[in-house]
Amino acid sequence: MELMDVRINGMKNPIGFWMDGVSISWRVKGAPGKRAVHTRLEIIEEASGKTVSEKEGEALFQSGEQMDVPLVPKTRYLVKLSVTDDTGARAVSEDAWFETGMMTEKFRADWIAAQKEEHFHPVFRKKFSVTGKVKRARLYACGAGLFEAYINGRRTDGEYLKPYLTNYEKRLQVITIPVEEMLKEGENELSFLLGKGWYMGSYGLENKENQFGSRMAVLGELMLLFEDGREEYVLTDGDFYYQPSIIQESGIYFGETIDMTKQPSEDGWKKVEVLTEPEKDVETKNLVKSHLKDRLSLPVYVKETVYACEQLHTPAGETVIDFGQNFAGFPEIDVPELPKGTKLVFEFGEILQQGNFYRGNYRDANSTFTYISDGMARTIRPHFTFFGFRYVRVSGFPEGTMPEKGAFRGCVLYSDIERTGEIRTSHGKINRLFENTVWGLKSNFIDIPTDCPQRSERLAWTGDAQVFAPTAAYHMDTRAFFHKFIQDLMDEQEFTKGAVPNFLPNFGHGTDAASVWGDIGCFLPMAQYKQYGNISELAFSYPLMKGWVDYMDSLDEAQKEKSGKKKYTFCTEGFQFSDWLALDGPTETSYKGSTDDQYV
Repeated sequence: MELMDVRINGMKNPIGFWMDGVSISWRVKGAPGKRAVHTRLEIIEEASGKTVSEKEGEALFQSGEQMDVPLVPKTRYLVKLSVTDDTGARAVSEDAWFETGMMTEKFRADWIAAQKEEHFHPVFRKKFSVTGKVKRARLYACGAGLFEAYINGRRTDGEYLKPYLTNYEKRLQVITIPVEEMLKEGENELSFLLGKGWYMGSYGLENKENQFGSRMAVLGELMLLFEDGREEYVLTDGDFYYQPSIIQESGIYFGETIDMTKQPSEDGWKKVEVLTEPEKDVETKNLVKSHLKDRLSLPVYVKETVYACEQLHTPAGETVIDFGQNFAGFPEIDVPELPKGTKLVFEFGEILQQGNFYRGNYRDANSTFTYISDGMARTIRPHFTFFGFRYVRVSGFPEGTMPEKGAFRGCVLYSDIERTGEIRTSHGKINRLFENTVWGLKSNFIDIPTDCPQRSERLAWTGDAQVFAPTAAYHMDTRAFFHKFIQDLMDEQEFTKGAVPNFLPNFGHGTDAASVWGDIGCFLPMAQYKQYGNISELAFSYPLMKGWVDYMDSLDEAQKEKSGKKKYTFCTEGFQFSDWLALDGPTETSYKGSTDDQYV
């Protein structure tokens, strides 16, 4: 008998996550009996060894037992579990653990930025000394828009697109990064590289820039706990310096341009500007410290690698790399030594037309990675974007320098969710169809559940998410992923009087809402409950459900003044998607089917 897959809020050993409750779940394998007759859960503060919460009995919820834990910031807790079945067989789990982040503790650090008149992608750095043996070190950081942190020139972690997409008017996610293994005795350097991301880059259906802000900034607090009990902090403050980075432009739709000939020099560093009251600055008004919350977003990692299967030469004379299937992510390319200043251009597409490269369906998305060589051989990748693609059109290599297909690797990005469901049949096409739905999930679960990963959209359309949520829960363990999205929806409801918008982010907080799309407010929590059976998660989601129903009822109440009675249906005035993208519309190009709007 074995206890396995012990999870805290649907995650394995989470660090620095926002804990609105502590729910422990587990699985039992190889039990000789039919049921548990005694279960014991214990949560222990690691440093002191003190038990801070415990429960035991016959009827603990294996799908998610809610524990009453008096959490404190920056603390690791151990989870111990034992189960006895009705034959007397007993098993004890391996220790699981979780670690709190900043919680409500105030930042000692300040937001820092390049000077206001400078509009490049900055890199920030600060040197500091370490004296003595470091027992534990944590970097607590947030960026506007995206950031990568480095210690002594090495990336601190393997995550991409931090701190992800939230409603920055409501929630700025603090990322907790363990870094004790990266420090050395003596002089060290902490640095940050910034990109525009969703915060500043062109985004949304109207493809506007600066949807949330127009100035890149970073906030960071490096905590050092020494073996002798000392605690020191390295803060983002006026002692940081900056220069333009190698990144010339970036954006979720745009792609990225890197110029290696523009690497920072040793004598060009300038002091940063400290944003002491950003909420009073029209360009940084969303960087309010009270909006800082520990993360809910799962890490986005390179979860898989797809290798180029063919190098094509099209009828139009193009050189195209074929990866064999669509996915979301970016390429990693081994580039040889080239003449300094050589400009390489990599463009992304999903299909070929008449054998030639095509990306007309990408609309306004530039979706291009541009690299300018400093003459050195390197393995290159973009930092702050992703693409949806199968094909890459390559141009710019001088004659005789184009690498073979083996130099191209596709880095598949998606949130750190674990696959739980598979189907294998004797029919190859059925297996492929099933796998296509899995890849649809992988390509569209990059922090938020998007409609597509390639064109100038990539929005969390609520209709798409709620329809796919039950399928997604069979493919993957979606508990923590959708917990974050449910919080995103509830954050938006505070601006819309309970309305659930057609997509997130809902720029301008419009109250346009539609049947089926807005119904995610009830359908998604119920889909999660039916799959995972966690009543505490359903309780967490209840304000979302009630807010949506109350909003619909308020519209019905308003129309009562016209007709004299309530209809007890969602108000059907205004636009409804109804039977969207059905094939029985009045014309071949109709978006909508023939089913009556009011029926839907």
